Amino acid sequence: MAATLVSLSLILFVSVLLFYSKSKRWFADSLLAWTHGCREPPCPSINLDEINRESAKNYNFLDTTTRLFNTYGKTYKTFRGGRVFIRSCDPEVSKAVLSTHFDKFGLQPIRYEGGKSFFGNGMLVTDGAQWKTSRMLIRPTFDIAHIANLDRLGPFVDQFMHLLPRDGSTIDLLPLLKRLTLDISSDFIFGRSMEALSSPESGKDFLDAFEAAQRDVVIPNPAMRSKEHYKGCQDVWDYIDDRVEEASSRMSKSKNTSPNESTPVRIIDELVKSSEDKKSLRFLVLSIFMPAHDNVAVALSNAFFHLARNPKAWAELRAEVMLTASEPLTYKLLKSFKYLNWVLRETHRLTPLNAGTVRTCLETTALPAGGGQDGSKPLFVRKGDIIETNFRSQQRDKSFWGADADEFRPERWATIRPTWEYIPFSGGPRICPALKLVYAETEYIMARVVREFSGLENRDDVLPWVEERRLTFQSRNGAKVALIV
Repeated sequence: MAATLVSLSLILFVSVLLFYSKSKRWFADSLLAWTHGCREPPCPSINLDEINRESAKNYNFLDTTTRLFNTYGKTYKTFRGGRVFIRSCDPEVSKAVLSTHFDKFGLQPIRYEGGKSFFGNGMLVTDGAQWKTSRMLIRPTFDIAHIANLDRLGPFVDQFMHLLPRDGSTIDLLPLLKRLTLDISSDFIFGRSMEALSSPESGKDFLDAFEAAQRDVVIPNPAMRSKEHYKGCQDVWDYIDDRVEEASSRMSKSKNTSPNESTPVRIIDELVKSSEDKKSLRFLVLSIFMPAHDNVAVALSNAFFHLARNPKAWAELRAEVMLTASEPLTYKLLKSFKYLNWVLRETHRLTPLNAGTVRTCLETTALPAGGGQDGSKPLFVRKGDIIETNFRSQQRDKSFWGADADEFRPERWATIRPTWEYIPFSGGPRICPALKLVYAETEYIMARVVREFSGLENRDDVLPWVEERRLTFQSRNGAKVALIV
């Protein structure tokens, strides 16, 4: 009897403590929300997981996401797996989550478990000290001195140009662009090219592995991923590990030799000097390789996709580039091509490589916008809530971009000056570090093609851009065109 009373007393004591703790938290949350004037956003009764599955299956996930915003507002709340899930395409919410309230949100709690099968403990899936260290180590890689050295691109783009048909026949540019950027990025990072352009089979296995690894990493449940995904991850890791070993060996030997000006600069050698942890180096290299290879190829493919459907834009671009056709394509000259820059900005606006980003709230806070039925009031976000900021939808917002927001019109950039309305490479401290590299390489390669060919024709029966969802989005139908000499 006494033991029973002790047990009941203990249960009662614990219950009171829990009630007190929850009551205290509820009061603190209510006070914060009241102090900031927070209001609840729309909360539709929808099964977001089912909607996402169906739309992904039908290759219209991106358009469906935008349709939901048009229906329920720029910010709305729902529930996924018993947790609050907030979606927003409001630039003010993006600014708060990614910049002004940066420390109150993290991606590791939501991305690490799913992403570690490919990215390990790399900067793409971690927060805090691990992320800061990785970011610091790769920052010199994207130094302007490396990026502005466009001479390194010349030999590879020469090979690429020789492979383009000059008889008006149809070519899908996406696979060839991926071979080109595989050679450029492997030379840039490892000091030697994979020679995918000169011998397609030499790079095919790696490209296949890379695609398989990317394709399934977006599936939240690792158990649902294919065997090809895990094999692809391992194959990519093995290749990078071999290059890390070679670099370590070179560094050991170079300690006893004097520097030689003819020795090629390899990014991987600089990374090996900064860390002896070979596993961490693997994921550092991978975080550089991703944008240097895949992002450049897909961005170029998207640009040619849009230009092939907009002959006036192609003519305008060619007219600009041909004014200096006899001059070498330097970094300075490329920066003077205003219309070329507009074309690439418009490409990233309509078809960004990433549709958005998701964060977990690490500390209960109030955002300056997103609350209320019209999103104009502050928004209360509790610790543990998940929030998605959607770049793609806010970059098609007709209230900012105009009635033609869904159309490819580079000329809009002559007058429009977006801030957080346009963030295709994210924003804040986690903005893509390879942004300038992606722009420099895409500008150079595009200018070379425009100088060589007078016309670009669409050869795809499917006119709209159809998504293929991987880690990033690309055109499911590639870029089927004809190049006219």
